[in-house]
Amino acid sequence: MVSTTTLDVEPPQKRLRRTQTRLTVPKKITQNSGDNALINLIVKDLQPFQIVENSGFQEYSKALNADYQLPNRKQLALMVDEKYKLVSESLKKELENIYHLALTSDIWTSDSNKSFISLTAHYIYEYKLKSVVISTSEIQIQHTAENIALAIQEVMDQWQISSKVVTIVTDNAAAMKKAVSECLTKRNHFCVAHTLNLAVKDCIEKETFNLAGNTSNCQLQELLAKCRAIVSHFKHSPKASYALLKVQEQLNVNTLKLKQDVRTRWNSIFYMLERLLEVKIPLFATFPQLDSSPPNLDSNEWLIMEDVVALLRPFENVTVILSGEKYPSLSSVIPLVLGLRNAIENKAPVTELGKNLKRSLSAVIEKRLAVYKTNRTASKATFLDPRFKKKGFTLESNANNAQMWVINELSNMSTDQVLPSSSPNSPSTSIVSAVTTLGKDDIWGVVDKKIMESCVPPTSYTSAAMMVKQYIELPYLDRKCDPLQFWNDKKCLFPRLSKIAQKYLCIPASSVPSERLFSKAGILCNDRRNRLAPKKVDQILFLNSIP
Repeated sequence: MVSTTTLDVEPPQKRLRRTQTRLTVPKKITQNSGDNALINLIVKDLQPFQIVENSGFQEYSKALNADYQLPNRKQLALMVDEKYKLVSESLKKELENIYHLALTSDIWTSDSNKSFISLTAHYIYEYKLKSVVISTSEIQIQHTAENIALAIQEVMDQWQISSKVVTIVTDNAAAMKKAVSECLTKRNHFCVAHTLNLAVKDCIEKETFNLAGNTSNCQLQELLAKCRAIVSHFKHSPKASYALLKVQEQLNVNTLKLKQDVRTRWNSIFYMLERLLEVKIPLFATFPQLDSSPPNLDSNEWLIMEDVVALLRPFENVTVILSGEKYPSLSSVIPLVLGLRNAIENKAPVTELGKNLKRSLSAVIEKRLAVYKTNRTASKATFLDPRFKKKGFTLESNANNAQMWVINELSNMSTDQVLPSSSPNSPSTSIVSAVTTLGKDDIWGVVDKKIMESCVPPTSYTSAAMMVKQYIELPYLDRKCDPLQFWNDKKCLFPRLSKIAQKYLCIPASSVPSERLFSKAGILCNDRRNRLAPKKVDQILFLNSIP
């Protein structure tokens, strides 16, 4: 008998995976890459040159790379000089390949009482819209039309773009208008955002509405005064501001601060009233907790505020759309004026003041904005935007005029600037030779003669009209799509029309890009940078605008 021995065998242990921790060793920063990163920090974040002399920044730089030699302020200034020269030369070469561009310009005075004039170039390169601040220069002389024109001409000469400028977009200031239209003899397009600002200010800041019978606007002025007092109290009282914050937290709503309006901008009034409506309930709960405060609004005043905000919101939406610089905006002006008018007509205010404001806003749209409906430059831009074409116009007659203007420009356009020297439909040399040889024996002569007599070449106008008709008959582009991509796709089908489209679609609807620039210029010219030379301001703002 064989005895069996039972062995207690332990279950096999699981193999332990050998986990390797990979340490990523940062790539050593070279002197050149460190210098470039530092320049980008200065120009993109608008940091002062003296940052390199701050002990904290020096320690931070040393911690990143002990071998990197941080330049001093003078060396950094020279590095920015070199960067400016390099990038500006590159831009000049790019502009050599541009047929058309638009300029926006504005004048601004810093806190240190220095005046600057800016010029931003807007153009389409490889069917992408680009905007570059080509100049920010100090004006040390009187702001006459002649002096403004001289400053603009110097910049255009510097960049060699004078003949390429389609239009210059400015505000409605008389000196600026004269400088562009009369002194420079350039087409001047008025900033639509500025026009909207003037239009709405007419309605909400005057003592009477722009209506028959001099309807009083005092009630709105009193409401605005009370709103400003409330906002000012919470802005200047830490206790009141903290109480409002705590109430919002207790109500589990978004914690929002009140907004103070700026008298020069109507939309700041809109933002102030809109925010008050957003914190209406927390405000009601906060007022009883305050020892002293301005009087709260009564129920009718809140209703008036709701009417005012509802009526002003379409104007704010239009202003935001037309102030963009990353997409064509001039082509949207005419359709948006139509849309704005309809939006106001569809409002149903419940207060008497709201009804008067609605009538006043409708009247001011016709008074100040109707001019854009027949503006030749804006009309061409709208017609050449495949999202709108002829449907973007209020009247069919205006659409027909735009079509005629485009046809005329197209027919007067030189084909050798756009079209290749040979045509795909032209016969080959071998075929021509064979036909010519046979023609000597009059085999094809009589047939060729009949064909030649029947084929009367179309005039340039007829050809242009046919091309435009073909463009119109194409399906409309979705409003959310990029019109420049459409023209990129159709450039072989419509080479000349594509070029004209780029000419007008590069024009911005407003000079807001130049106005935004001065908020950056204000940062550069503050107390920490008051020793920054105007030349450096120009260089930094130029580099800051380069993507």
